[in-house]
Amino acid sequence: MNIWVEYFKYKESIKNTHAQMRELDTWNPPDPKDIHKRFCQSRDAAQTFAKSMQEQGYHVTIKQDGKY
Repeated sequence: MNIWVEYFKYKESIKNTHAQMRELDTWNPPDPKDIHKRFCQSRDAAQTFAKSMQEQGYHVTIKQDGKY
């Protein structure tokens, strides 16, 4: 079973405007070449790494193959 973290820098497209005039943010998938992967030994290690990357402003997803 492999556990890995995928992370990428997500650029916000929302402009700071008046609260009633705020535009809705839509999801634009990232370019596959901008997605970084890091394989981890355990889910705990993956969660620790994901938390640190999220604090640095990255969009993070923990993925796992095989049996859950």
